[in-house]
Amino acid sequence: MKILKKILIVVLSAVVLLFTAAISFYFVSTAGTTLDRNKLESTESALEIYDKDNEKIAEVSLKSANKSVRVESLPEHVKNAFIAAEDKNFYSHHGLDYKGMARALLKNLQAGSFKQGASTISQQLIKNTQLSAEKTLTRKLKEIKLTKQLEKEYSKSQIIGMYLNTIYFGHACYGIAGAADFYFGKKAEDLNIAESATLAALIRSPNNYSPFTDPEKCLNARNRVLKRMFALGFISESACELSQAQPLPQKNDNAIASKTYLSAVYAEMESIPFHSPYEFRKGCKIYTYMDSDLQNYTEALKTDADRSGKSILVSDNKTNGISAWYTTEGDIRRQPGSIIKPLAVYSPAVEENLISPCTPLLDEKTAFGEYSPSNYKDVYCGYVSARQALAESLNIPAVKVLNMLGTEKSAYYLKKMGLNLKERDKNLSLALGGISEGYTLREITGAYSVFANRGKYIPPAFIRKIEDNEGAILYERKNVPVKVFSEDSTALMNDMLKYAAKTGTAKKLASLPYEICAKTGTCGTEKGNTDSWCVSYTSAHTVTVWMGNADNTLTNITGGGLPCHYAMLLNKKIYSHSKPAPFDTEMQTAECRLDKISYEKDHVVKLAGKHQPDKFTITDVFRFSNQPQETSDIFDNPTSSARIYLKNNSVYIELCQTEYYNYIIKRREKGKETLIFDGKIDRTFTDKDIAENKKYVYSVQPYFIDECGEKIYGKEIILPSIYTRKAPPALPNHWWK
Repeated sequence: MKILKKILIVVLSAVVLLFTAAISFYFVSTAGTTLDRNKLESTESALEIYDKDNEKIAEVSLKSANKSVRVESLPEHVKNAFIAAEDKNFYSHHGLDYKGMARALLKNLQAGSFKQGASTISQQLIKNTQLSAEKTLTRKLKEIKLTKQLEKEYSKSQIIGMYLNTIYFGHACYGIAGAADFYFGKKAEDLNIAESATLAALIRSPNNYSPFTDPEKCLNARNRVLKRMFALGFISESACELSQAQPLPQKNDNAIASKTYLSAVYAEMESIPFHSPYEFRKGCKIYTYMDSDLQNYTEALKTDADRSGKSILVSDNKTNGISAWYTTEGDIRRQPGSIIKPLAVYSPAVEENLISPCTPLLDEKTAFGEYSPSNYKDVYCGYVSARQALAESLNIPAVKVLNMLGTEKSAYYLKKMGLNLKERDKNLSLALGGISEGYTLREITGAYSVFANRGKYIPPAFIRKIEDNEGAILYERKNVPVKVFSEDSTALMNDMLKYAAKTGTAKKLASLPYEICAKTGTCGTEKGNTDSWCVSYTSAHTVTVWMGNADNTLTNITGGGLPCHYAMLLNKKIYSHSKPAPFDTEMQTAECRLDKISYEKDHVVKLAGKHQPDKFTITDVFRFSNQPQETSDIFDNPTSSARIYLKNNSVYIELCQTEYYNYIIKRREKGKETLIFDGKIDRTFTDKDIAENKKYVYSVQPYFIDECGEKIYGKEIILPSIYTRKAPPALPNHWWK
């Protein structure tokens, strides 16, 4: 018993010491922390937006954008939506949910980091208006202290009123009044149940749950809030069902920040790691990459042929900053079609040394198990180079190359370029852009900029830096490139895509007087198209144009049509006063002379022989690590074969490879040798200058003349002897009589 008593005393002492230490730490950590009542209201501040030249392009007054609303004027379902979504015990607790805090503490201890916060509405109000966004124990203790002060000094009605007037709803909207106006074009007092649930759903992550960013995610989150409202008895089952059936809001052109570039800036501001939008509530200066002149041009760009929605993005390859961004359909995900081929197929295959630009690929109807793709209009070209297959956007060669590469390897490279692939998309239809969720213009542009940046990926961005009103830097973008492809691989891809812009589906760009690479893509059926793309890039800029409709209304637009035309106009605008530099030619690539004969006849890539005449060679580029190893010997040691025969008192000699060689033909008769021919022969040589009852021996010797004018001789061939006979006498007339 004495031992047990001693143990109990030790344990109790330890608990007392621990409790005392915790209390002491609490008071020390929160010393001097007091509630700033002025911060609980909307402040007279503004967001100032600047372009790449540090010229102010917009200013959003946070006070005017977020007019305060009297909580007494709000319907109960508005307040209840937020209580259901964030804090169901709001009216019963005194600011802190101790059970929730204990659960969160356990989860955080298990995770070894701050994963959960168990914040009540009162705590959120304190965190958003009084403290920084850092996740530390000291900040949490200050939050607890200030929350207790808040609950002592203000009523629940006042607290939820201040909360609703300061909470951030995305798109630079602070407070429910501004959010109601932005999302629904109405006063907060007029919000219905579904609209209230929508706003309550998106505050956890406005950038991710905005109905203008991800409608599907927003709809699911809204309906979860409605179900909680029903479960808590705030609304009836019928009201819940009716509200779930209501559509989400559509973009309102009169809303705050209706211009797409500014809207994208606000969205990016919300997603900046380690920063909360509440830090910017006090006002700040946001410096962007916008080229104001180009942005204005992009927004006004249209032709009489416009017959669908469109999205345009221009990025600077040096900074990977977005110079211009305009969309009529929102920042939505779309099927990439054939613009995925360089990214998912050809570039990885070049990097893996599976192909080079000139690799022959057989374009013919092919089944890959149960998958049987086809070319446009079922037209097939036979053997084509990888360069030509990409330029003409042939489907069968692309699927064949992906089949060689493997979908897992393709997914590996796509992920490094910011293009994530779901497991269900890892099949051969990937080669043709068969992606279940598609990609955004920003993602596609970032991936293509890899080719202009020597194989390195940096995601495009709108914001350079953010400063507070005193000039202190709150955020500054840091570019950390990810190596995707080797420099020589990207040099080969640039070469292939330059060819596509000259002769392929993007040939509308061929007239531009500087080096430009491009790829087009079209998704649709014989009934019409849903997505039409053109991605072009120079050494300085990447231009991505998409045309289609968010609701998938069909068009007859193809990627090589209007999108390519717009890409041409945009490039002309960008380089109206200067030209981009040529692509870097100092990459580690090798230019090789190839045997044209083997390539065209046997579809084999061989190096040309040392003496091979230029007219029988072609030139192409390779990675140093993937040059052809075999050399053609057709011109190293000219060889031939011949067949000789007598017919109608003439000697005929049939020769092979006469298209490559000249021939020397000699005739011997009774020891006398005569040169009877020296030059080019079209398959068969005929000797009519022979006599009767003679024996002739012929020899043939192939040769060719190299580029230095030297004759390179092959082995002389002695042909079988030919005997001529005296012609039989002619039969008399009417011999049968």
